[in-house]
Amino acid sequence: MSEQAWKFWVDRGGTFTDLIGCGPSGTLHIRKVLSDGVGVDPAVQVIRELLAISPGEPIDQSVIHSVRLGTTVATNALLEHRGAPLVLLVNSGLADLLRIGDQHRADLFALAQSERPFLASEVVEVPGRLDAHGTELESPLWNDDLRKRLAALRASGFDDVVVALLHAHRNPAHELQCADELKVLGFPRVVCSHQVSVKPRLVPRGQTALVEAAVAPVLHGYLQQVQRALGASTPLRVMTSSGALQSVEGLMAKDTILSGPAAGMVGAIAAARSSGFEGVPVLGFDMGGTSTDVFCVAAAEDAALRLVQEQTDIAGLQLLAPRLPIETVAAGGGSVLQRDGDRLRVGPRSAGARPGPACYRAGGPLTITDANLVLGRLQLHRFPCVFGAQGDQPPDLEVVQQQFAALASDLGQRLEQLAEGALQLAIERMAAAIRRVSLHRGQDIRGGVLVAYGGAGGQHACRLAEELGLASVLLHPMAGVLSAYGMGQARQRRRLQVHLGAELSDQLLAELQQQVQELTQQALQELADQGDGSEGFQAQAVVWLSLELRYPGAEQTLMLPFNEEMESSALVTAFQERHQQRFGYCIRSEQLLLVEMLNVEVAAPQQFQPPEFTTTAQQSAQDVMPQRIQMHLRHMGWQSVALFDRETLPVGCCIEGPALIAEATGCIVVEDGWTARVDRAAALVLEHESIFFTEAEKPALKPAGPVLAELFRHRFMAIAEQMGERLRQTSRSVNIRERLDFSCALFDSHGGLVANAPHIPVHLGSMGDSIRDLLEQVAAGVVPPLQPGDTLLSNDPFHGGTHLPDITAITPVFCGGLNPSFFVASRGHHADVGGISPGSMPSFSTSIDDEGLLLRNLLFVRDGAIHLSNWQASFREMAIPPRNPQELLADLQAQVAANQAGIEGLEQLVEREGEALVQQQMQGLQQHAAACVRRLISGLVDTSHQLQLDDGAILAVRIGVVPDQQKLVLDFRGTSQQRQGNFNAPLSVTRAVVLYVIRCLLDDDIPLNEGCFAPLELRVPLGCMLNPQAPAAVVAGNVEVSQALCNLLFGAFGVLAAGQGTMNNLSFGNDHCQYYETVAGGGGAGEGFMGSIGLQAHMTNSRLTDPEVLEARYPVRLERFGIRSGSGGDGCWRGGDGLERTIRFLEPMSLSLISGSRRVAPFGLEGGTSGACGENQLIRADGTEERLPGSVQLELKAGEAIQMLTPGGGGYGVSA
Repeated sequence: MSEQAWKFWVDRGGTFTDLIGCGPSGTLHIRKVLSDGVGVDPAVQVIRELLAISPGEPIDQSVIHSVRLGTTVATNALLEHRGAPLVLLVNSGLADLLRIGDQHRADLFALAQSERPFLASEVVEVPGRLDAHGTELESPLWNDDLRKRLAALRASGFDDVVVALLHAHRNPAHELQCADELKVLGFPRVVCSHQVSVKPRLVPRGQTALVEAAVAPVLHGYLQQVQRALGASTPLRVMTSSGALQSVEGLMAKDTILSGPAAGMVGAIAAARSSGFEGVPVLGFDMGGTSTDVFCVAAAEDAALRLVQEQTDIAGLQLLAPRLPIETVAAGGGSVLQRDGDRLRVGPRSAGARPGPACYRAGGPLTITDANLVLGRLQLHRFPCVFGAQGDQPPDLEVVQQQFAALASDLGQRLEQLAEGALQLAIERMAAAIRRVSLHRGQDIRGGVLVAYGGAGGQHACRLAEELGLASVLLHPMAGVLSAYGMGQARQRRRLQVHLGAELSDQLLAELQQQVQELTQQALQELADQGDGSEGFQAQAVVWLSLELRYPGAEQTLMLPFNEEMESSALVTAFQERHQQRFGYCIRSEQLLLVEMLNVEVAAPQQFQPPEFTTTAQQSAQDVMPQRIQMHLRHMGWQSVALFDRETLPVGCCIEGPALIAEATGCIVVEDGWTARVDRAAALVLEHESIFFTEAEKPALKPAGPVLAELFRHRFMAIAEQMGERLRQTSRSVNIRERLDFSCALFDSHGGLVANAPHIPVHLGSMGDSIRDLLEQVAAGVVPPLQPGDTLLSNDPFHGGTHLPDITAITPVFCGGLNPSFFVASRGHHADVGGISPGSMPSFSTSIDDEGLLLRNLLFVRDGAIHLSNWQASFREMAIPPRNPQELLADLQAQVAANQAGIEGLEQLVEREGEALVQQQMQGLQQHAAACVRRLISGLVDTSHQLQLDDGAILAVRIGVVPDQQKLVLDFRGTSQQRQGNFNAPLSVTRAVVLYVIRCLLDDDIPLNEGCFAPLELRVPLGCMLNPQAPAAVVAGNVEVSQALCNLLFGAFGVLAAGQGTMNNLSFGNDHCQYYETVAGGGGAGEGFMGSIGLQAHMTNSRLTDPEVLEARYPVRLERFGIRSGSGGDGCWRGGDGLERTIRFLEPMSLSLISGSRRVAPFGLEGGTSGACGENQLIRADGTEERLPGSVQLELKAGEAIQMLTPGGGGYGVSA
């Protein structure tokens, strides 16, 4: 194909299609059209128009060099459930595995949980099993019954089948055998999980295969339609989520899910490079109507496009699809502004294209776009007249002014103040997203450039840069269509992967050389076969090699560049340095690293090079003769500012802010203190000499206003979330890093909870008690006065703790005074803290001494150094100390690192806003929560309830409303005395449960904080099982009694039938491994909704380890994991079903099982029936079974198995 022919780059979105045509002379032609064209594809129609081809006339294929396409067709098919009906083949016993997933619930405080997405219509179990190394244990022998069932499914109209078998990434033989059988039966399309990814973890790999099978027919149907319209010989290339171009043949639909954002990132990096921003961090900011995409790379280099992430989360599914590191936040021009009580809420709901913002004349709500319009940041006369019933009117400014005036009046604000505050809320949300992809990952952004693009990017770029501390903003001349431009900058690539799972050594690296050569030749050949390489292109092709390495026992890998001359020692050094930067620690030991994956990527030469511009002499803005318009400025009010047309600005022109620059796709706001210049690439470079402002220059917001309150709510939450992310990244154990059994929070100077990341409810409501105990001990002189840099450890259940595995790290935050101004804390469940049982969850403990290491305000860090002597002395005298002290110490160091992130966040906030205002806003957040609870109390009535536990113990509550005091009294008199065993819930757990239940009853979307407790009074008799006295055993109180207490309270309020009432705690271990998991069950139903199925409920939300990871790390085999059909209680609204789980042990193991609802079934409400009780079984090696009690301690032999049937939830209402 001639290089002088046209090149077309297309970004087909859901609403608009952007197209750039590069003509034979190199001139670029830009078009933006609606995507919902009738008949001919809109991109093809524009191509015909640019080529001046009449309707019906065929396209002369010699005039088109190539067409590059990014498309949302696969994404929209997935989101709109337009995929093909599917049959899923899985291992025997695992029919429901992909439906259950990792058990966690998406909305922590919702009573009605949405159903987990699942794409298969029929599931068929097949024989055959591999072990974790890929060795065959059982051959896949198909019988006549299996073939008949599948033949019947084929006859009923199913065309597409997915095969997802355990450990197929190690050995695909069984999946391939199934595919052969299916093809014999006449199924035209079969997708095997090993074909979509060679990564371990069956749940996301299987879900990826389902997505591929569902949407591939839709995508390829569309691509075939485009190919026919262009002509069969016209090269058509599709952008993938990883930033690479691929031919239609062999393209996987799952790799196109984020193709548009990927192309935008490619274009942004190219734009930064062409404007001379080389060697500095590049931050991308693509703000559209519904959402904003952000990214951060260390420099504008091609290497930045190779560090892809392997997992994509979309529509509630985990996909193993390589993608560029882009994060999406629900804040765009269409984000809705609404009143939420006495506060202003911005998003996440969007007005969409229909009805759109209020100004679109279609009855839409107020949005960020409207805020920009009413402030003059968008100019009415610059909009096209395409609105109204006839599509011939400009936007409606008057209705926007009216709606803003009404909202401002309701909230006691001025109109402009409210609109400015709305913009600031959106900007801070986008800044938080950028910090997540940069600072939270160890990337220094100082001196970087913010590349703004998308329809709304220019309106907010300067203020976003200020928020991030950046002094440079870049807007490419094609910023409005940068994703299409990125198509032209992208390269055709082929990326091949091989799973290794081997120890790093010089011998392994030597053995890889032959494999690297073969994969490189394969990739080059595939590029040549699909026409992506001119003759002799191999010499110009770029080959990039990388290895993915990890520590033994860890799941998270790091990708490192690799060449064939490297020795293992160099890779170890590079890995340790990268690990330290990314996660904040590295393990200096002799243990070898594991090489998980080998990646070989080959890129063809660049197709399009941007034209070089010549620099001209600098011109002033006065030479351009701007208009004057009115625009509202944050600290100056309404001002007359210059309005320029971007098309008229010559290269070298310089503009002083404040000013407004209009272009075809939007407006660019040059804020006060900023300058704009047109560089040699015709890009606008906005610069600020200093990004710091005096107090007089800061936005004028009322200290107690609704906007500032919402701003601080987001700020506090963002700090807590940053703490959680650092803890996850820096931890070493499976329990914290992968099961996410931890929580992080901010507290005021008195230990009152302010804000938290939505982690584990039983942690969140109880950590404040630990801080208050610390303050009491400091005041009493038992603990020395606190100093900056201190971190103390506590897990004492009788002084704020929950149970001993949950260790809280508490760090004071000083702001120049003698006493702490705030506290930050993190609590993690540690896999083993010693005691009589591996995993520290003994079934039959009778004293706290049996359960492990007991800490009360132990000084762990002072002056930045760990007090190892204090730490080691804490368990020196224990009969059975922690079994893996190195891992425990590493995870505690991770908690210290998390707290440090909290300190940094609070210190920056205080430096910016002042300590007094931060404390005032903390108090205001708590007061707002208290007001929300008082509104709830006003609608409650006196009630009471009681329930029985399996051992005969009684939980009882009387709830009384005190109207004149707007107070709710919860009286637990009548509850049984503390137990001799370990089913005792410390008072802090009881308090946490009450807070959780009250938060679930609120309609207001507020963070769980101390204010929720202010209108509540708890009366819990000392010595009862909800307020036990030392030295009572308590390990089951945190995990079992807490769940039963939730059922008691929800039942008393009459809103929710009983959930499973247990966490089904399973822990096992021996001298070299320890493991702990909780298994979900059925949720209780309520009025208008059924109970959840197989989701974690109430006081926990930890993840479940993927079966491939479980079997690879521990000597066990998962034989069954499925839904226990029919176990939910009947009713007008059925209770959720529990689960079935069977684990077989391959070597001797100590096992502890703590579970409830084995004798007393979860109750129904309002005529609904109870859910089924849970059951525990020991299955011996010879197949005989023994019924086990709810709590049991066993020494298992190799070959024995544990089967757990978890309880169902109670039904609600009388069944029709």
